[in-house]
Amino acid sequence: MKASTSTGDGQAVAPSVWQLLGAAILANRLVIGWVYWGGFSRRFIYDLKKIDPDSPGYLANKLVHAAPGVPFGVGDILHWLLDHGLLLHISVIGFSLVELMVGVGLMLGLATRFVSLVGMGLSVVLMIIFGWMGTTCLDEWTMAACSFAMTAVILVTGSGPYSLDNLIVKSGRTARTPWLAWLTSGPLPLSRSRVITISSVLGLVAFAFTVFFYGFFFNAIYSPLGKRYNNLVPHVSMSQGLISGNTVSARLYTDAGPDTQGAYIVRATLSAKDGASAPVFDLDAADLDNKNIVSISDNRFAPWSSCAQIAYGIRCQLGSQATLSFALPDGATASDSLILTLIDVEGKKFTTNVAMQ
Repeated sequence: MKASTSTGDGQAVAPSVWQLLGAAILANRLVIGWVYWGGFSRRFIYDLKKIDPDSPGYLANKLVHAAPGVPFGVGDILHWLLDHGLLLHISVIGFSLVELMVGVGLMLGLATRFVSLVGMGLSVVLMIIFGWMGTTCLDEWTMAACSFAMTAVILVTGSGPYSLDNLIVKSGRTARTPWLAWLTSGPLPLSRSRVITISSVLGLVAFAFTVFFYGFFFNAIYSPLGKRYNNLVPHVSMSQGLISGNTVSARLYTDAGPDTQGAYIVRATLSAKDGASAPVFDLDAADLDNKNIVSISDNRFAPWSSCAQIAYGIRCQLGSQATLSFALPDGATASDSLILTLIDVEGKKFTTNVAMQ
């Protein structure tokens, strides 16, 4: 077997060393490849509702849940995408197909370096969108951080002897066409020192990526674990409080809390800001479940995430946006000095001022 060549000064890395590196990294290839394959297969083989836009289980529900905590303005992009059904569906299918390409490519060792680079890109996307989540452990952050590091290593080593790429290497095509090695596997046209430099840089980049987002999301580089975005305690932002005729309404956005639960509203009051007089109304859970008293409209992201009346009040899932309307009692006197208050099952209060139309 001929020694590999290099484009820079210094000794080249022998082909046998590249084979050894590729064999040593086999576990990484198979494991992270299966993870990405699993993402595709769950949607297209085992759980088809994940690609059904009319199903509450559609992949969009994950995006709705994630949007409140997505940084760098990407949350606004997600909301825009969620409002455009066709583009959303194309994105869901496209993302899944990219996962398929990366997963199968890594497991079979086909175009290994190329799919590893794509896998690093997927890790960045997953970190930005989902890295803040994880109510019981930092699972989304861990997945993205580990995936980035594992694919960065495979990007350097290639796939070694147990791969389809190795057939291309053995044919001599990568030796005759050096750029092909950058897409597949086998010896890179670099000196030993260049390989060490690239590996070291990628290692530092992976470490910086991991530590930065650990500190950004959880404020825990040199301090106790905290969270920039609250994924444990539900929070509802209220706006557009309005009295029109015999109805008072407000816009709700559940912008914090666990994606596995939601905000459970069990009481609603409309009262004077100074609290000097009796409330205009004070509704309990049974009243909130009464459609003659309370109605919910403009559920922006239904059926993927929504506000809904249930037996013990109103449940608003994480990321949901909806308008709640309350019937005013007969003979009630409305004014601009009122405040609408929603109280959840834990006693937390969410308020907005209401204005006369």
